[in-house]
Amino acid sequence: MKKQRILAAFLALLMMLGMLAGCSGDNPAPTGGGESPSSPASAGPDKPEKIIFATFPGQEATYQAIAEAYKIETGIEVEVNILPRNGYREALIGPLSSGSSEFDVVYLQNSWVAEFAEAEFIEPLDSLLQADELSAIESDNFPYVYQAGTYDGKLWGLPWDLSTFFLFYRTDLIENPPETMEEYLELAKRFTKSLNPDSPTNYGAVLQGSPERVNYQEWYSYLWSFGGELFDENGIPTLNSPEAVAALEFEYGFKNTHGVVPPDVDNYAYSEVLSAFQEGVSAMVVQWNASFATFANSEASPKVYDKFAAASFPAYENEAGEKTSAPFAKAWYLSVNKASKNKAAAADFIKFFTSYEGSMISLRNGSSPGSVSAWEDPETAELRADAGLFKDTLSRARMTPNIPEMSAIESELAQALTHVLAGQGTAAEALDRANEAAVKILKQSGRIS
Repeated sequence: MKKQRILAAFLALLMMLGMLAGCSGDNPAPTGGGESPSSPASAGPDKPEKIIFATFPGQEATYQAIAEAYKIETGIEVEVNILPRNGYREALIGPLSSGSSEFDVVYLQNSWVAEFAEAEFIEPLDSLLQADELSAIESDNFPYVYQAGTYDGKLWGLPWDLSTFFLFYRTDLIENPPETMEEYLELAKRFTKSLNPDSPTNYGAVLQGSPERVNYQEWYSYLWSFGGELFDENGIPTLNSPEAVAALEFEYGFKNTHGVVPPDVDNYAYSEVLSAFQEGVSAMVVQWNASFATFANSEASPKVYDKFAAASFPAYENEAGEKTSAPFAKAWYLSVNKASKNKAAAADFIKFFTSYEGSMISLRNGSSPGSVSAWEDPETAELRADAGLFKDTLSRARMTPNIPEMSAIESELAQALTHVLAGQGTAAEALDRANEAAVKILKQSGRIS
């Protein structure tokens, strides 16, 4: 019955969630390489000749490099099956819901992990890896990121391709980046031409206002920094708490009160924010860490490549002078298909892929893995100018709670935030409606009474 109930929910939300999906270890070695210990999957006569890893396009070089390294170590070939990016979620749901064994390892966004676990599409890794292996893996991962792969007391996936927000700023205009949100706002005013005719930029900042998955993700960074939460200790939604309202009023005040962002930010997502900074429209942007490499590329960003830097997401400072910066983070997870005929090998490959060794391969190919020891490796500092900032940010970053209803709740949040940014209601009114909708969703699913 549980599987049927979740499948029914999938089908009901398929069109909406398909749109959202299209928007974008071993014991760690201290500073160097090291071989992974052998496991039942990589030794013995029963190991498979090949396993199949289902993912989507964008990081093929990394996938292939790790697959080749794994084959050298274990003798097992890994076939990387690249599914279309558009409709990727549906391309996974079809085979998994039918019990197909065509994929051994699947690549899931963190917001899908609980849904796929409840639908019995994936196998818990607890049953496939040893306790000491799991302990070593957990100790080498960022806490919130590791926890986002767990649900109902079990581990369903290991993280890879982590993303979070940095504050990017022009070093030729700003000597010291803002540490607090108030400092951020004051600098944004100084570099907005309508408020300061001498400003060399038209605007001081930019918002990611698009309702297609990004507006609430940026708001989470303000919410958590202001001390708000999405749910209380009993799982009851608190989207309309005083802290949540204050966080939204502050963030969207950049447009509606102060006018320090472009007036059309309601439609801004990754590419629009990227362009605003590249073209010198804005002196500062809160943007995904992945844009660091683009800003640093002289061909892609000729106007700013040699005059920018990245800093931590600004902190909220309360009346007691305490500062909190808790930026949003997200990740993708490697999980084992429940119907796989090669579960042990699939779990072993996931362990290798996300280990220190696999993570160093990822970093050398421009990807962002989850192994803390890999980010601490001296080689990484030479490979990535943002390595220290990334590690520091991920140590403070937060991720959304891992519940199957989160996608539906975020759809309500996206609509509420869109109305506020468009000046069609107050933050309190919009968040009241979103909270009421969230309560209804959780009651209908039986998660709360």
